[in-house]
Amino acid sequence: MAVFKIRKSYCKFIVWSGMIFFLIFIVTRWINSYQLIDDVDRRKRILIMDQYIKAKSTSKACKQPNLPVYSPQLMQFFEEVQPIDCSSAGSPWVSCENSECKIEDEAKRKFGEITCTFTDQIRVDDFTVVSGKSTMRTSVYILRDSDVVKVACSADSGRIWKAVLTGIRLKSSIFDRTGWHYVNDNSFKMNVLMFGFDSLSRNTFIRKLPKSYKYLTETLKGLILKGYNIVGDGTPQALIPILTGKTELELPETRKRVTNANYVNVYPFIWNDFKRNGYVTAFLEDTPDTGIFTYRLKGFKEVPTDHYFRTYYIAEKGHSWFSSPLCSGSTPQHVVMFNYIKHFFSVYRNRPKFLFGFHGQLSHDSYNLIGAADDDLYKFLKELNDKGHLNNTILILMSDHGHRFASIRNTIQGKQEERLPFFSFTFPKWFRKKYKQYYTNFVNNLNTLTTPFDIYSTLKTVIDLNTVKNNTLDHRSISLFSKIPEERSCADAYIEAHWCACLEWIDLPLSNHIVNFVSATLVNTINNYTSTQRNICATLSLSRVLWIQELKPNENLLKFKSNADYDGFVPDLSGKTVVDTRTYQLKAELLPGRSLFEATITHHLSNNDFSLKISDISRTNAYGDQAGCVEETLPNLRKFCYCKS
Repeated sequence: MAVFKIRKSYCKFIVWSGMIFFLIFIVTRWINSYQLIDDVDRRKRILIMDQYIKAKSTSKACKQPNLPVYSPQLMQFFEEVQPIDCSSAGSPWVSCENSECKIEDEAKRKFGEITCTFTDQIRVDDFTVVSGKSTMRTSVYILRDSDVVKVACSADSGRIWKAVLTGIRLKSSIFDRTGWHYVNDNSFKMNVLMFGFDSLSRNTFIRKLPKSYKYLTETLKGLILKGYNIVGDGTPQALIPILTGKTELELPETRKRVTNANYVNVYPFIWNDFKRNGYVTAFLEDTPDTGIFTYRLKGFKEVPTDHYFRTYYIAEKGHSWFSSPLCSGSTPQHVVMFNYIKHFFSVYRNRPKFLFGFHGQLSHDSYNLIGAADDDLYKFLKELNDKGHLNNTILILMSDHGHRFASIRNTIQGKQEERLPFFSFTFPKWFRKKYKQYYTNFVNNLNTLTTPFDIYSTLKTVIDLNTVKNNTLDHRSISLFSKIPEERSCADAYIEAHWCACLEWIDLPLSNHIVNFVSATLVNTINNYTSTQRNICATLSLSRVLWIQELKPNENLLKFKSNADYDGFVPDLSGKTVVDTRTYQLKAELLPGRSLFEATITHHLSNNDFSLKISDISRTNAYGDQAGCVEETLPNLRKFCYCKS
């Protein structure tokens, strides 16, 4: 009897062991079917991207989505905010205007005679600033060696005051190198003032900055690009094509984590072209900890432009006497940047100027706080206009993309708005008459699909009118001063499907059987990517799918067979093209951590395989401290890793 029980138990063990090994084999084969594309191989990535885009190059012309500005679904996320109050810091003892820093008479009347020590702040690199020469003054200090000065003042009454201030240093070599006589004769011979806010869709700009928008469009007659579409994820992928005409993948390696990476100076920035044409150049950016070219990339070795505002933020960082993170003493941080631009235009009033500024503090993490800057932006634009600075200036007011980390993006319209940032151009009245054809072309392009690549070519035209050509759909980068083909599609403009707002996405019910396969592909792709760090990164699982959409194939593309006439104007739509892939996009919440991801997944019908590139996954809520264990050592895992401890 005992022998029989042992044999029976042994048989059960054999059966269960076989089943377990069989399941392990099946699961292993299933997981291995989701092979990640090597995202480090830049040339391979570009090739895959090219093939993916070219596969859709016959897509029909872009039809822009009609997104109501005041949609009730979206307006629930917006609220009024009060202006930023920096008054607790008190009135400044010293203020800088243009190149002169002056001790205020009001401070002297209030506190008695004042002596101040002015210490120039000298840039070493993008992350280090050292103190230069110190000079004591009782009235005025002239900026000569640096745009940034640390000020420490004491009064006869015993009171003290400190600040980090900024203006425009007087440097003879800049004046010697610049001038309108150096500028190409076959050009517009105009200044360029380009200023952007982080994370503002076209609609959000209208919602949150109504006073500025009204002045821009009604008084200045600014032109809004209603067909402007992003070409990648995040600020660098939005701005690098604008400033260089290329994607990051097409440029030399500059990522910090890659051995022997280059400094970003290696990029062919558009401001270098302006500098070679006799322009004074400036690059301004706030939020030094998350800089466009310094957060993930290696930054600049030498200063990129004649005036480089990062030095101010590095010098100012960490000083306890500032009353609020949004303030620099008694002045809101965004106003500090506005003032610097005004000083730049005043000091170089008679010199050709190119300035690119970008502000992220107010709008990157909030879609409401930017409203606090509406009055200040309006005053800034009005003062530039009233003082005549816009009489010979192309004003470009823009953003990089819409909001990425916000509840608003959980809606379909919010998702579309992320891909449609605010972008505007303003020209002087005389320009519309003198360059009538260029201006007419520009106006005709306002509703046509345009991209960051086109902005680069547009800037090139400003200093060389020969760049305006008869463009075809084969051109990725087309100047807005030329005619852009109306039939342009996202594929023609080099926009991948998941970034194209023109595509017709069809909502699917969450009960559709395809949801299980698509969501499993997302979960397994992420887990495979973090598998080598399983000792610190948790295995993620599906919590819920928020929505799923299918990309509807272009019906005419499927039916097109050949030309039906000699000239190629009439198509023969009698063909029956077999659809071999389907594209899905979904938003899902994963556990632990309740992380939200969006992904574009391809279903290959011939072998029933689902594929997903890690680069086609976007994290849509902030990871915060969830990724603390990989924050510094494995930055590529930040948005995917939920640290076990």
